[in-house]
Amino acid sequence: MDKQHLAGVVLRPAHGLPALADHLAAATGTVPTLIDQPHALADGALHFTTTHQPGPRAAAARLPRVRLRISDLTSALIIGACSLTLLLQAVLTAYITTVQLRVVGVRTSLPQLGTAGALAMLTAFAVAHLAPTTWLAGRPTPATPEPATGSLIRRGYFTAAVGGTVAAALYGLATGTAVHYDYTPYLKWTLGGAIPLAACAAVIATIAPRIPTDALPAWLALTRPAITHVAIATAGIFLMRAALTLTTPVDLTGMPGLVGSAGAALVGVATALTASRSRTVRTVTAPGLAIGYALVFTHDTTTALTVGYLIALTWWGIRLTAQTLRLAFPTTATALHRLLDRANG
Repeated sequence: MDKQHLAGVVLRPAHGLPALADHLAAATGTVPTLIDQPHALADGALHFTTTHQPGPRAAAARLPRVRLRISDLTSALIIGACSLTLLLQAVLTAYITTVQLRVVGVRTSLPQLGTAGALAMLTAFAVAHLAPTTWLAGRPTPATPEPATGSLIRRGYFTAAVGGTVAAALYGLATGTAVHYDYTPYLKWTLGGAIPLAACAAVIATIAPRIPTDALPAWLALTRPAITHVAIATAGIFLMRAALTLTTPVDLTGMPGLVGSAGAALVGVATALTASRSRTVRTVTAPGLAIGYALVFTHDTTTALTVGYLIALTWWGIRLTAQTLRLAFPTTATALHRLLDRANG
């Protein structure tokens, strides 16, 4: 309990400790109120524990939900489409070297495949977000009681962790099969992009049921993946790859340099929007990254620009996990802040 949390300090007269009132005033910044009542301390302790008793948790709560509608699937469908778009472009624009009808080398954008795997996991996040907010299988019968919100969250995010990882693995295997080459490097990148987010989903599934019921609506709003950011990043990566391979839309419009720079600028904007929730930070960094990415775009820098967005996407998952931890264990967070303050002081 910090000083700013004190509404007042109550002290029973202690004749054997004349300096106690002065010490309390110095320690708390509040002059103690003397109350000569035998039950004052017990009443204060009872009031403190009653008013600060934690409320119900998500594990036992049953929040109002609505039936699943087509509009509720929009985010999952759009993010899934973005993921498949990046995967297909990376496969279809791969430069395959053959000797006597045998594939001896394949060149494609491995970071783009990693981003496709990460977006496959983000699609699973979008589906998991629907679990505690919608009916997925109609209304329960009297013999089948409605599951608690915490149970839906746990099932949804554990399923997301497993399902997203499996989808990313299939991406890597499918790429190797499509180009008739060793799938190992593709599998490493698709799983490498997805596994950090899968770990975040598993942690969220474990601790999110402890979130207080009154904090659930705000937390559910944080877990909704931003469709706009993903669409901007996908468009940017797509244009950069098209500029380097002279494929659609560059083969129709020409100007590969301009198209590639425009794509790099979009990736910069998406990276800034994904890396922070602060409007001020976004307003400052988005134009700066857009201009900087557009200026440095070349064949050699495309990998770094794509990896930068992939790191920002991973940071989004880590930040969401940290926010979930803070809501699920508020006293632990307060204790950690206090320890840090003492260490810095």
